Amino acid sequence: MKLQMPETLNKYIMKEFIWVVFLVMSISCAFAQTKHEWKVTLNIVDDDGQPVTRVNAGVGYYTNRVSTSINGLTDTNGSFTASNSSYGGELGFAAEKPGYYTTRIPYLLGFGYNAIEWNPVKTLVLKKIETPIPMYAKRLNAQPPENGKPVGYDLMVGDWVVPYGKGITTDIFFTREYNRKSLQDYDYKLTVGFPKSEDGIQAFPVQYRNMEGSALRSPHKAPTNGYQTQIVKLNVSHPGQKLIFDYDENRVYIFRVRTAVDNRGNIISAHYGKIYGDFMQFKYYLNPTPNSRNIEFDPKQNLFKNLKPDEIVSAP
Repeated sequence: MKLQMPETLNKYIMKEFIWVVFLVMSISCAFAQTKHEWKVTLNIVDDDGQPVTRVNAGVGYYTNRVSTSINGLTDTNGSFTASNSSYGGELGFAAEKPGYYTTRIPYLLGFGYNAIEWNPVKTLVLKKIETPIPMYAKRLNAQPPENGKPVGYDLMVGDWVVPYGKGITTDIFFTREYNRKSLQDYDYKLTVGFPKSEDGIQAFPVQYRNMEGSALRSPHKAPTNGYQTQIVKLNVSHPGQKLIFDYDENRVYIFRVRTAVDNRGNIISAHYGKIYGDFMQFKYYLNPTPNSRNIEFDPKQNLFKNLKPDEIVSAP
């Protein structure tokens, strides 16, 4: 009996990877004349590193000008193997199972045959779906409305604080310092800060680019410590000098705001959240419940109800 690839895996493999593979294969065919066999072994594990059985796994590829995939279920060791012959290019790996977030990654075979690279053994982590919650989640693409002055942003209202918007409580300060002489000669500095010393932000290390890896790019819960009071982003361009451009859409940040402490400095209340992307084009998520470190968002329960189409967030 032939196993069928789940619709979500097919959608990813066919649309997210194949257009890249088509381009790569078109180029590689002009240089490579001999096909070689590739063999992929996928080991699927959960958050704790334990093998996950009966996972819908797939390997997408392009051959004879047709996009296709090999798919099936992982065995009792959480493994799935697929093979075919190719001139080279890129493959797409995906894994999906009810109760887990889908994981997908690309893999570059290259244009020249290499026995090691063409027989990869890859481990894919399936993060468990634990307790997705309603959150304030919004895509923000806007510079602070004033130059050279801290401007507060209210994460629960989703706007700059008065008089620049409808916000009431400052959760984060954004200070933009921009001096432009010409299109290629300018200095831009953005300082992200917080109104309380116990508030803060930290970067969460990610292995894959945006839209790759697990659908849940963040941890399930925010850490209790490790927060810094500010970060500074630079974008500098001067003729004859190396360009500085500190922006990475693949970043993930975790933050703590509205922190209250007792007379001994112990935290008694705080709100936690996360950011996908980088300043000032990013998606933010804020847990509405004080002291809850859960940052696993349920996209069907956004606490913002009237977002514009370009403000809507769908990633967990």
